[in-house]
Amino acid sequence: MKITFCGGAGEVGASCFLVETDGKNILLDCGIRMSGGKDSLPDFRMIQEAGGVDAIFISHAHLDHTGSLPIISREYPEAIIYMTHATKDLVRVLLYDSLKIMERQEAEIPIYAEKHVIDMLGRIVCFSPEHTIEPFADEDIKATFYASGHILGAAGIYIQSKGGNIFYSGDISMTNQYTVNGAAIPKLRPDIMLVESTYGDKLHSNRQLEEKRLIDMVDKVISRGGKILIPAFALGRAQEVILILKRAKNRGELKRLKVYVDGMVKDICRVYRLNPNYLRPNLARRVLRGQDVFFDEHIIQVENRDMREKIIEDDEPCCIISSSGMLSGGPSQWYASKLMADEKNHIAITGYQDEEAPGRLLLNLLASEGIDEDERQVIQFGDIRVTVRASIGRYSLSAHGDKGEILGLCHALSPRELFLVHGEEEATMNLAREIQKEIWGEVYVAENGQIHSLDIKNPRKQIKRRRISSLQREGEPQEEDIKFLWDHIVNDGGENFIFSSEDILKIWNDNIDLNDENVRSVMNILTNSKYFTPDRRRPFLFRLATQYDLEEEEGPMEVNQMLRMIDEFFPPQTGLYKKGARFEQGIALLHFNFPQRAAKIYTERFKDFEEHTGWKVEINEECNLVALENVIYNLLPKGCTIKGKISFYREEGAVNVAIKRLTKDDKTRIEFEFGEITGLDLIIDDGLPTKQVKAPSAKEGQMEQNRAFAIIDRAFSSTEHRLYRRGLKSEGQESFIELSFITSQIGEHYKDVIRDIENETGWEIRINPNPNQNELVKLARRVLERNGLFVNRNPSIYPGERRVKLSPSDEWERAAFECAGDEFYQSTGYIFTV
Repeated sequence: MKITFCGGAGEVGASCFLVETDGKNILLDCGIRMSGGKDSLPDFRMIQEAGGVDAIFISHAHLDHTGSLPIISREYPEAIIYMTHATKDLVRVLLYDSLKIMERQEAEIPIYAEKHVIDMLGRIVCFSPEHTIEPFADEDIKATFYASGHILGAAGIYIQSKGGNIFYSGDISMTNQYTVNGAAIPKLRPDIMLVESTYGDKLHSNRQLEEKRLIDMVDKVISRGGKILIPAFALGRAQEVILILKRAKNRGELKRLKVYVDGMVKDICRVYRLNPNYLRPNLARRVLRGQDVFFDEHIIQVENRDMREKIIEDDEPCCIISSSGMLSGGPSQWYASKLMADEKNHIAITGYQDEEAPGRLLLNLLASEGIDEDERQVIQFGDIRVTVRASIGRYSLSAHGDKGEILGLCHALSPRELFLVHGEEEATMNLAREIQKEIWGEVYVAENGQIHSLDIKNPRKQIKRRRISSLQREGEPQEEDIKFLWDHIVNDGGENFIFSSEDILKIWNDNIDLNDENVRSVMNILTNSKYFTPDRRRPFLFRLATQYDLEEEEGPMEVNQMLRMIDEFFPPQTGLYKKGARFEQGIALLHFNFPQRAAKIYTERFKDFEEHTGWKVEINEECNLVALENVIYNLLPKGCTIKGKISFYREEGAVNVAIKRLTKDDKTRIEFEFGEITGLDLIIDDGLPTKQVKAPSAKEGQMEQNRAFAIIDRAFSSTEHRLYRRGLKSEGQESFIELSFITSQIGEHYKDVIRDIENETGWEIRINPNPNQNELVKLARRVLERNGLFVNRNPSIYPGERRVKLSPSDEWERAAFECAGDEFYQSTGYIFTV
């Protein structure tokens, strides 16, 4: 086996590696260099001298791995190009965008034309990860993609031949992102491995902390009236940033937020939606239900130049996500030149920056110390010099593996020969030293122009999975054939296997010609069939539904499965904080922080959940008061404090609070944003609308209040249930006495006593509608323990449902539980549920 490094060694860009084995020349990736000032293409002369190309395999769509495909395909039109379905859709968008850029560069001759792109796209053959193909009829060479986690459709490439087995990682990330799962590489047995080393000398920051830093900065910039620009790679990073901000907005972490999305990002988001089986399962389900997972009323696509200029001219604070990620072109460079001169603004760098890119120059300014201040504040964008007064920040949201992840992959696959590629020289050298300490194989720092000849005496054998026998049926499988396929696979012992769409087609007919159309058609049929379920980590692969699952299909979903589905339909950003079920009635109990808002905005999602699970949805009536207070505190401007307590008026759907040192503008803003987040009215300082709050006092005909209190105390001194509090209240012009019992239901037992007190004192007396939750918890524990029952955490109170939920610490006897429940109901009017 021979490997030629035509590009992408000792650098990030122009990845292009020629593998010669068993008389065939196989090209792994064919990219360009993204930075100016260098020859942008790989060394094609080396390919020509090696005898050309017989097949091309592409790891993913980024231009540093695909940008020169039209050129190499033009030279070797007989070479089939292999990639995943999602990668093909993305390559089409990226290469057509490159054509537009080349057309605008009048001083340069384009390196290829539209005809070459069209011809190249016609030579692509797609197949799913983990489906093995044989690209040559005259040689026993096998090739398999394995999901690499970097972006949509990204895959490592595993080639097995008599000359040896080679695994090429492409760009790889083990970490789950919002859009795609981390890499899924099984225990392969490669003789040779090519692995990326972009961040080989670094350990990434904690992803959640970096996201929090970015969210906090967005909030800070918006609060000070500025604009924040997030230059992002149109493919991959931009989609992640959109979902990070969208999640923060849904969770109430960002209040006032308008996000504008510009550049090629919009087209890439469309491709993501067209390939749901390559997305994370929770995102895929939403796409399959017809939801737009990227854009909404807060996240807006920029349609034209006029809109772009209006965003800059408008005083409204906002966030802008735009390509290119290195500020080397695209709208992001234009936005940066307009925003950098204002210290209210911020530039957030979230990805890799080439040495010569404007984004790297900004990071150098951020890191520089002790240089001339005037020099530090100026940056060159092409012919334009821009004064930098905006703040700059770096946020590590990398989709590349760090040193720890690459070391882990090398240990897992343990190749005999390891070549480090796709990394700057210093990072690659440092990683090589680390790896060589820990593995037995030989570690090489690859260099462009090198040719390595490797004599693999005894290629490693890969464990083979038994194949399911083929049905040899005519045509292609349709929806009505899936049950027949399921029966055949079960009868052939494949119930625990995992299948790609191509595998299913081959089981249907081993001689079927695979193409993009029939593979996508079967993928769609399997996704929507009850007989197959997409794998949780790799939704482009399918498992057989079990017999138990199919039997359960006739009725409501099994309760534990239903509870797991709640998490997928209603993730934390929806405000769901508790879930449960009333089994006998088939009701799923959902408890949201702000049920009024949830009922309004998740109506369709409730219907989808009910249809999917067979369970009816019931949501709580009462707000989560802790979450409600947190919203108010998070909305407070700096220097403002809350005076007194926060009052919640359930019937009116309003909250009343007094805030010190609040301006009129801030008051209006807080009331509006509070309503957006909670669905409730917030009244600051003024009490409830249209109701004048007045200090309560006795009127003519009413007994002096202390004497009235004494009569109340005497009346309830010997009653079965305790009176916890009595106090004066007012509503408008009227004053009244409020009595607080453990629950309002207990208070209702004493209507006759209360009526007598009203006649004697002349005061209107009302019962506090809110339960004394602290006393309810204590009483519940006492009653349970008297009956020999113990819980492993405090009971949960649900006032709207008049029930207390318990979590037993062990097995309870039914008789003891029923006895405790009767006693508790008599004391409170509330029931126990487990």
